[in-house]
Amino acid sequence: MAMATNRTTNLCHCPGKTPRCRLLRQQGPKRAVLLPLSLKSSSYPPRMVPARAASLGPDGDTLPVDQKAFMDIVTVETVAEAFDVFAKWGVVRVPNLLSQEEVDSLLSAAKDHGVRRDAFAQDHQSDRYTLWIAGDGMSDAQLAATKAVKEKVACIERAIFHGDDSSWRPVCDAFGYPNLMLAEVVTSAPGGAAQDWHFDGEGITAQVSLVPIGATNGPTEIQPRPTPRAYMQWMKHLANQPPGELKDEMMETLAELTSEIKIMYDRLSKAHEFAWNTLRPILGGNVQVARSIVEAGLTPPVVHMVADVGCLTLYDASMIHRGGQNRSDEERPILAVHINKENKQERERTRIRERSGGMGQVISQNKARATRQRQPTVVAAGGAPGAPPQV
Repeated sequence: MAMATNRTTNLCHCPGKTPRCRLLRQQGPKRAVLLPLSLKSSSYPPRMVPARAASLGPDGDTLPVDQKAFMDIVTVETVAEAFDVFAKWGVVRVPNLLSQEEVDSLLSAAKDHGVRRDAFAQDHQSDRYTLWIAGDGMSDAQLAATKAVKEKVACIERAIFHGDDSSWRPVCDAFGYPNLMLAEVVTSAPGGAAQDWHFDGEGITAQVSLVPIGATNGPTEIQPRPTPRAYMQWMKHLANQPPGELKDEMMETLAELTSEIKIMYDRLSKAHEFAWNTLRPILGGNVQVARSIVEAGLTPPVVHMVADVGCLTLYDASMIHRGGQNRSDEERPILAVHINKENKQERERTRIRERSGGMGQVISQNKARATRQRQPTVVAAGGAPGAPPQV
């Protein structure tokens, strides 16, 4: 790709002179923030945005007006449009990533060859279970499962990996998350209880609906505000400490600080909930005005991610979320793919550094490494490209 300085980069396939992924790495994601209800005058009258042809999914018409507006904002037609939307909102939806036939093929192969396991934070499978498909640090059984699924599912590269022009993985690459940590089919059983609220960590989580997901069969519920990075880093550090090593005064202070950060996050969510409880009766069904309010920074307290078959949803893995209660009499499977920065071996080295050198030292090292890796490798026009940086 020709650049203004007559140089090319081996990292970007974005159109135009300034590669989008380079801008995103330099600027970082832009997040919506809470604004007072006395919005700036420039926000009104509301922008009239043409209604989308894409369906919000089963029961989409029954969503509260703030959730409808948010879903409309973050829904795009193609993966190529997903970069900018994800950069601003931390969530993006792409309907029709997979066809019904492709979904059936993937689900059938997962049932035949996937490695059945307990779902996250559960020690039984009465509410939900997972079928492991791919990931890093694989056992022999897992390697065999991945090989079998790849052989049987023609769309697997588009659904999970890189080897397809319509793959969503370049979106993750652009934000510095190249590693496929885990791909699995998560199935919520009929009558399955809702998960506890949680976040997945630093990275991007992808979901593809393998059945129509409506209000009754347990859609993923997302609080569309990222958890502070510092909170995630310190919680990870606390979790990595061996039992009995939290008595140090500094560690006690750290635990207290992470608790305070979480309290502030919860208060922000409550403020959004109070504001929308007040606004919904006033707005009625006026999605256009609700959309303007959301775009001004007042995101919904929670969004129920209903979806038609084959719809892709990407969300910031630091966002607090849960699988909803399945009140239907049928299973609700989704493809869930977790993308992060480090592979299994790199994560283990990080844990060792944290225990030996202290979290502050590790954060400083990671920041320095991220600064060096933020710049794409460039070569002279016509020259051989170098290896892409590892992030």
